[in-house]
Amino acid sequence: MKIKLLFLSLILFIKLGFSQEICTYKGMILSADLPVYDASVTAFDEKNKSVGYVFSDNQGEFELKMPCGKKYELEIEHVNYKSKVVKVNLDKSKREKITLEQDAVNLKEIVAKGRIPIQIKGDTIEYDAKSFQTGNEETLEDILKKLPGLTVEKGKVYYQGKEMKSIKVEGREIFGGNQKLLTKNLPSDAVDKVQLNKKFKSNPFANSLQQDEEFELNIVLEEDKKNLVFGNVTIGGDANKHTDLQEKLFYFSKKTDATLISDYNTYGKEVFTGEDYYQFLGGLSEFSSEGGTSSLRNAMGSVGFNSDNNASETDNFLSAGNLGYQPNKNLTISGFAMGTRNAVKYKSTNKRIYPTFEQRDENINEQSIFAFISRLNLEYNTPNNAQLKYRVNFNQQNSDDKTNVTSFLNEDTTPQGYRNSDSKRENATINQKLSYIKKVGEDDNIGIYLSHIYQKENPEIALNSTIQPFVGFLNLILKNNEYQLSQNQDLYSNTFQALSIYNHLLTNLSNLELKVGVNYTKQNLESNLFSFDTPVNGQNTLGEADFSFQEYYANTTYTRKIGKLKANLGVSVNYFNSDNKVKNDKDNSLNGTKFLPHANLSYEINSNQSVYLNYNTSYEIPNVREWTTGYDIKNYYSLFQGNPFLTPIEKQNISLSYRYFNFFKFFNIWTRINYVRTKDNIRNKGTNNGQNQFSTPFNASIPDNFLSGNIRMSKRFSKSYELKLSANANQSEYHAIANNKEYQVNSFFHNYGLTNIFKWNKIIEISLGADATFNKYSGITENKFTNIRPFINTAFVISDRILLEADYDYNRQFQNGNFINDNQGLNASLRIKPAKKTYIKLIAGNILNSDAIVSNGFNDFYTYINTKQTLGRYFILQLRYKF
Repeated sequence: MKIKLLFLSLILFIKLGFSQEICTYKGMILSADLPVYDASVTAFDEKNKSVGYVFSDNQGEFELKMPCGKKYELEIEHVNYKSKVVKVNLDKSKREKITLEQDAVNLKEIVAKGRIPIQIKGDTIEYDAKSFQTGNEETLEDILKKLPGLTVEKGKVYYQGKEMKSIKVEGREIFGGNQKLLTKNLPSDAVDKVQLNKKFKSNPFANSLQQDEEFELNIVLEEDKKNLVFGNVTIGGDANKHTDLQEKLFYFSKKTDATLISDYNTYGKEVFTGEDYYQFLGGLSEFSSEGGTSSLRNAMGSVGFNSDNNASETDNFLSAGNLGYQPNKNLTISGFAMGTRNAVKYKSTNKRIYPTFEQRDENINEQSIFAFISRLNLEYNTPNNAQLKYRVNFNQQNSDDKTNVTSFLNEDTTPQGYRNSDSKRENATINQKLSYIKKVGEDDNIGIYLSHIYQKENPEIALNSTIQPFVGFLNLILKNNEYQLSQNQDLYSNTFQALSIYNHLLTNLSNLELKVGVNYTKQNLESNLFSFDTPVNGQNTLGEADFSFQEYYANTTYTRKIGKLKANLGVSVNYFNSDNKVKNDKDNSLNGTKFLPHANLSYEINSNQSVYLNYNTSYEIPNVREWTTGYDIKNYYSLFQGNPFLTPIEKQNISLSYRYFNFFKFFNIWTRINYVRTKDNIRNKGTNNGQNQFSTPFNASIPDNFLSGNIRMSKRFSKSYELKLSANANQSEYHAIANNKEYQVNSFFHNYGLTNIFKWNKIIEISLGADATFNKYSGITENKFTNIRPFINTAFVISDRILLEADYDYNRQFQNGNFINDNQGLNASLRIKPAKKTYIKLIAGNILNSDAIVSNGFNDFYTYINTKQTLGRYFILQLRYKF
């Protein structure tokens, strides 16, 4: 209900905001009675708020639509003429002539003043990068954050609330399309233009009726960066324990591009995350981007990339190389390889609050992860209107996670026991994908997509404990007052996918899409338990299963455009069959046919406003781990067992979104509301005591309901002030079971963000704002967490050689209205340019020496409060050379 009221208020606000009477001001700019082409005209109201921005055409004419009955100032600028301010009393629609005086300027001034910030070229928006820079930018990401309509979150770029399909440099894909590696490493001074293609399609022969349009960025380099190696080298550290080494080399020519980057540091600077790894991994989700589908739930485990970039001891390394070759306009060959290592060590306290008791663990954590990623990509456009693509990925991942645990029960000061855990994992993936797209006749096209994914994982865990783990489930050997339990697993998976899509244009306003596909997955799982190298005997101690899954589907989608309305209506017919043959246990199988309707409606109110409505249905099939009854050790306190009686999940999803983007009024708003209803959802039920937790999956008897909403808004009111607002909320209702008790869970999460951006004459930039997060849970327990975080970020360009930056935030946390923790962060840096290509930078991190970070939350079994030891205060001196 709260989310609904929030969006009703928003819609009312939008309606009122666009209901004012609008007048039209038409102007003609002249000089010596001749029209002035390409003059910029910016309109400000009486509060100095920007209300419009246009350019004069080749007749010197321009047009602005603004609310009637107000007074405005028009600032008119052109590289060859003196700037002029015209006052306008817009009591009605008007048409006036404006005369500019010739201005004598030198060549340097022309170059500086003659840049046009934004140009619309058909379906492409072109940003002039230098027009939005203030001097504190170091990478492409810093530029993109300042471009109207674009947002950057965790290295990924979004436009109108949708993630960018790809980012290219000079029309070429770098690092396999990984956005973060590119945006965080390409030097800002190499960027000339940023081109946003609003109608990108992965199928080059499809029109707007045959494939949804996506967004793509292309980075145009400065002319002096082409055909030459450019980049920078950095060396830094302190006199004691910290090191910072970086190297970034780039080369782009007409036929060849090459990139080599390396980064090593010991002070917590993040170089690679788990999210980055999974973007490179590809897999089933990537195949779905071509239009395929797979209903099998993922069984493969993952290496938990440590996000503790501020742990007390860190050691991060990354090295990546990319090479591309385009011998002619039809053939492109590219490949990259990357190795990364992440190691951390820190102390932490994990407090788990159950309904009847509390478990507190004092931990010493040590984790090391190595990942190797490589990709080869070939793309060939044939002379007879066809495109052939082949891509192969190889990924290897190893991890070793050690935890030494001292456990306490409730408020006891005497340890309940000591538990040491050593978890190791080896994952390997080979992913191949072949696609062939061909234009058929004048308006039709066909696409054929094939994929094969081989995956192998070998997770191991070894526990040593003075208290017996998993009492009542496992009979373990006691030796020298200590219990030992280890588990070895091997999971092999082969997945084959095939998909064919045919688009037939019925008329200029209608299209019929036919799609057929098949998925086949074969998996083998082996699991063994040992105590002091002796097999643990008993029921469910062995997990050996041969699993197979087949899925066949056919889909028909009819697309029709009626005026400004575009409708996609269709239905998919899916047949599935799943078998699991378990050693020393009963085999189980599932099969059935599903009819899945889907619809997509989009209405373009005008060139700035659009409304979208989506509806789809889907289902999911249990995986081999969820179906196999053998015990699976998750960690030192959690034991999992599959359920052979699980049935498929059915989902219904409906979403409504609204977008208003006006570059010339510098006002953007995006909002979305989404509802998901899940029938027979697979959830975990369990029991727990003062030592361990046991869980097993089950199909919920009551449907899950999930409602979420998002709002993002930005408005530049003047040349010196911009406001950004965001709000996110979601409400969940579902059925849960814990300690043999059934209950209904209701959780409500909402987060709000406010950022004020002040700029003055490209000398000072200040971001001042606050974030507030509220998280309420009602189920087995009642809890409400509140986090409030005001912040300020500043950049002061003292001169063209000196830059001072600082950021401060203050995080306060509450549980049920009671204060539990606060944390302050203050960082600063001073960058000096003593020579043309040389920079010296002094970095001061965690100046206030905050020694711990607290996180909190809850699940269906307990509430948790985790405290982690942090890196502490540090100082780094960097020397960087650019070339």
